[in-house]
Amino acid sequence: MNIFSFSDQPLTVSLLVLPECSMLSVACTLDPMRAANRIARKTVFDWEIVTLDGLPVTLTCGLPVSADLKFGDTAPRDVLIIIAGYNSEIHAGKKTIAQLAKIAPLYGGVGGIEAGSWVMARAGLLKGHRATTHWEDLEDFAARFPDTDVLPDRFVIDRRCFTTGGASPAFDLMLALIRARKGVPFAMEVASVFIYDDARLSTEAQSFVSLGRLNTFSPKIVAAIKIMEGQLDTPLAVTRIARQINVSVRTLETMFQSALEISPGKYYRHLRLERARRYLLETGLSLQDIAIRTGFTSSSAFSRAIKTRFGAAPNELRKKTGRIASS
Repeated sequence: MNIFSFSDQPLTVSLLVLPECSMLSVACTLDPMRAANRIARKTVFDWEIVTLDGLPVTLTCGLPVSADLKFGDTAPRDVLIIIAGYNSEIHAGKKTIAQLAKIAPLYGGVGGIEAGSWVMARAGLLKGHRATTHWEDLEDFAARFPDTDVLPDRFVIDRRCFTTGGASPAFDLMLALIRARKGVPFAMEVASVFIYDDARLSTEAQSFVSLGRLNTFSPKIVAAIKIMEGQLDTPLAVTRIARQINVSVRTLETMFQSALEISPGKYYRHLRLERARRYLLETGLSLQDIAIRTGFTSSSAFSRAIKTRFGAAPNELRKKTGRIASS
């Protein structure tokens, strides 16, 4: 069964929602289906929300989501979509992964939203497949699952499996599904319900920074930022960045100052330090590993930069979340 093909039949969907996922990820997956049913004035999508124990789950914003059923207590539908976020490895333990590996082949398609791709990969569903996950985790995901072809794309569809990098890519994925099943005009109507004008292609790379309308009125700045994003571990000189986008250093300085009120060099350092802060607060990576990943030549230089930027040493920042560096 190819769920990404034209059909007049309703598509039945099970949404497996894990604790600590994003409300936006849930909404961007579910609401396009609701809008499609409303516009068609019939059932285009028939969905159910399932949780691992059949009880409500709490999202990252603190709101609960009720469940229709317990995972595994219903006959497999056309599609299973796993929506996960923080601590997915804790919430979906070995028993759940074994259960998923067993019943996943019974579905016509299986998808992972944000950290849902980690759950799928742990169950062996992405072996030999192309896939993506949130941009913060791409490097670790690729290292953990070497048999998966990891791409930085917004969303990836490979045979019966599909994955997205986060909430807004999930919206783009659902529009792609609607477009495939009901045609382009119908998908445009669904997008219009949400005043969503900028539907993205699956192959567009995830941006570390949401660039918004910069791409329209200052594409040179966008090009420079994308170069910076791709070289956080080995920072380039501003002169080299300017040369790559065919402008002078003075012009690049002027463009950044005008649009962002900061020099390109300072902005580059800002990107590196913000990435470092996320590693500190959300991973167990050692300080040395984080320093290397964010382009600092020594742990002492890294520590000084963190303290100057955030007012606290790296270990002090970590104490707030209880993170322990990996050995």
